[in-house]
Amino acid sequence: MKLSRSEFCQFTLSSRMQLLKEFGKNILKKKIERRLISVYTISGFYVEVYENLVSKKLEKVEPVKNISILDVYKDL
Repeated sequence: MKLSRSEFCQFTLSSRMQLLKEFGKNILKKKIERRLISVYTISGFYVEVYENLVSKKLEKVEPVKNISILDVYKDL
């Protein structure tokens, strides 16, 4: 499946997550305090996912604007 960042952003949080699970590739998973932070690649861009481990809710499923953020996650 090929879609642009703007097309991806038109979906709801749960639909974005479903797209990532079906068509994306998880490249990073880190547990930081009460959150699970994951980074996926899909259609040539990266997406950050924040899941609250206490409430079990998605907080953020957004394309990464600056890929240098990936270096920050490696150091955590």
